[in-house]
Amino acid sequence: MSISVQLQTVLAMFTCGALMGMGFDTYHVFKDKSRMPIWMVFLFDVIFWVGSLGLTFWILVKVNDGMIRFPVFFGMIVGAWVYFYLGSKKYIHFLHRVIRFSQWLYRTSLLVIHTLLVRPILFLYRLILMLLTFIYGILMGILGFLWKVTRFVTSPFARWGQDLGKKIAGRATGFWNYGKKWFPSKKKRE
Repeated sequence: MSISVQLQTVLAMFTCGALMGMGFDTYHVFKDKSRMPIWMVFLFDVIFWVGSLGLTFWILVKVNDGMIRFPVFFGMIVGAWVYFYLGSKKYIHFLHRVIRFSQWLYRTSLLVIHTLLVRPILFLYRLILMLLTFIYGILMGILGFLWKVTRFVTSPFARWGQDLGKKIAGRATGFWNYGKKWFPSKKKRE
């Protein structure tokens, strides 16, 4: 293996070590922000480390055909150490600011959507409901008035109509009884 390939390998592993450190810090910041059960923390720990090792090995395959030697581990350890010594606190501080900004942006977006979209739709809904209720009230008032006028106008005929209905019902009952005499039921014949 040539010196240039070895140098590329060490630089790539140095970068992988620094990126694994950043990933580790990112993972821990988000893990601390969320309240996950212990079994999920274990599962995500395993996924993080398996994913990190898989990515590192994939980069190693691309750089030097997957040959593992001492410079590979040396580059990763030095990269992680440099990151944790020089950049970890700054990166975590930056990450907390990004999270706060994202939360602010999310809340602001919801407020804007609520103000520009939800409130006008609710206002139109209430306005239409109010108009329909008003129109319904007017129609019910008109129909109630017409019903009272109709009852007032037809009230002299109401008594006459009731008497006429009783006479018709009485004659129909009499006609029915008269018809029963002509056509006796089977039970009476036996």
